Amino acid sequence: MQQILKRLEIIKTGIVIEDMEIIELQLDKLTSFELDDEVESIIVKIKDNDFATVVAEIETYIGKFSGLTVYEDEEVIGLKLELKVLESKLEALSARKAEYSNDINEFNTQYNLLLGEIITKILDLERQMLYMETIEKELDFNAVKESYESCKDDLEALKSQRDTLEQQLKEMDEFDDAYDEVYEALQELKQQIDEKEEELCTKREKTKEAKEALDDDPVFREYEEAKNTYEEFNQEYEEVLNEERYELSEEEQVELKKCFRKAALLCHPDIVSDELKSEAQAIIQELNNAYSKKDLAKVKEILFNLENGMSFTVASDSINNREILEIKIVDIRQKIDATEQEIRELREDETFNTIQEIDDWDAYFEEKKEKLVERYESLVEEYDRRFGTTELD
Repeated sequence: MQQILKRLEIIKTGIVIEDMEIIELQLDKLTSFELDDEVESIIVKIKDNDFATVVAEIETYIGKFSGLTVYEDEEVIGLKLELKVLESKLEALSARKAEYSNDINEFNTQYNLLLGEIITKILDLERQMLYMETIEKELDFNAVKESYESCKDDLEALKSQRDTLEQQLKEMDEFDDAYDEVYEALQELKQQIDEKEEELCTKREKTKEAKEALDDDPVFREYEEAKNTYEEFNQEYEEVLNEERYELSEEEQVELKKCFRKAALLCHPDIVSDELKSEAQAIIQELNNAYSKKDLAKVKEILFNLENGMSFTVASDSINNREILEIKIVDIRQKIDATEQEIRELREDETFNTIQEIDDWDAYFEEKKEKLVERYESLVEEYDRRFGTTELD
């Protein structure tokens, strides 16, 4: 009975501060109790938005059972109610943040699925065009580099011959006529090595200059950037294609959001008692993964379990120590501030604002695709004109 009375009190507070999220959460939690006809009548009026009379009825009902109330410190009661309201606010904000994040992720996923193929073609063709512009300079650089590498190989071969002759001299009699021949060959070889080292030094400087000129060339830098952009987008596109996803109707998508929000409110890790945090974190992670995949069946399963046995004791229901309550209130307020900041950042996100401006995602992506196809065909024509024929995939 005490839990029913407390939740009715919270509902009354929610009505006063006009917070429907608090009201809806407590209504959900009341369903786990055995309720009498008066409470059932109060719930019906709340669901019918008959707030004009329901506050008075709640007060009357609570007053009838005031004699059953166990004494609690008034300050503790006030702190627990304050914490309860803050917990509800954090739950609602976290659910909103999750919805915003998932909307952005879903839009980006659809963007890749519907436009990824043509975007990949455009990026690849732009990369090829820039490569064709830089290929002559790169070929010149490669020729200089190959000449340097060849000179270096020649030098190593000469040094190897020198080492062989020096070893021969060590093993020969210095007064043998053959010794003089080998000695003279060695001196001549050393001179060739000195000349080759000078040549190598010159070629190294030329190669270095050619490399710097190539790296500093604006077109070559554009090519490197275009290559990286193509590779990164193509990898992202491949990952999206390989993701496990479920196709839902519009009605099912509405149901998915509704079930996700209700489930998220029932297992928020920041408001459950400390000993249950890790379990709540695991469930919310599983819930988020299922939501991102549009796995409606899994989201409904998690919600069912939360509503039918896998419930969590929240801090405001389990803490009765004034100092701990005060610490918890400060902690929840900080989390609320942080979550509100994260929501503001999400609302400033370019993708989020694009979503707000779109009434029909299908029409938006279809229009985008038409423009991208036109862009690709224009690039193909330009490539053919400048570098020769290519084929439209």
